[in-house]
Amino acid sequence: MMVAYAADKELKTFLELYIKASGGASGFTNVELREESLVLLLAGTDTSAVGSAFTSLMLARHPEVQNNVYEEIREVFGDSNRSVSAEDLPRLKYLEAVIKESLRLYPPAPIIVRKADKDVKLHTSFVINIWAVHRNPVYWGKDAEEFKPERFLESELKHPAAFIPFSYGPRSCLGYQFAMMSMKTAVVSLVRRYRLSTSDSKQAPLRVKFDIMMKHVDNFELQLERRS
Repeated sequence: MMVAYAADKELKTFLELYIKASGGASGFTNVELREESLVLLLAGTDTSAVGSAFTSLMLARHPEVQNNVYEEIREVFGDSNRSVSAEDLPRLKYLEAVIKESLRLYPPAPIIVRKADKDVKLHTSFVINIWAVHRNPVYWGKDAEEFKPERFLESELKHPAAFIPFSYGPRSCLGYQFAMMSMKTAVVSLVRRYRLSTSDSKQAPLRVKFDIMMKHVDNFELQLERRS
């Protein structure tokens, strides 16, 4: 995977950059390099891909939301076909709310495990069910099961840990901002060119499964119609 340039303009892979940054031959061991590479490949790319896929499916199931996203894209880009820049992304407020709502209902990693760093009565590790937290009516209201992006525009969270698709606290994901930028860019690139639709009913709950990441049982089946 070639992704970065060194000072001498020679194309370098992330693995080569890892080796150099860690101190070369005296740096990371092969095991450490493998673990860091897996973190980059799985946590840095697969999660964003799954989040973008669920967001696209939600847009296909909710045409009115998709239209709102498209209009916001038009406001930012006009009729220009230029590439998405980092400066464009903060202006896409509604799209960000749509992505967050998709992550709330369908977090790519619905369960995480943490080890308590202080003594507790059980003296053990514990599992945090993100899926359940994101659908808890105490924090999200009686319509917690509904897809409503506006909830991220209308009010503050009732609790800072009520929305935790990237975990929470000192072990939260370091790539949160990068992931949001990546998903915004992917969705903008898709929606500005295509109208998304799907044959399933938006009233029917999505069938999902949990492997390493949350996945759609029916493999994110979408229809794409090129916009005129």
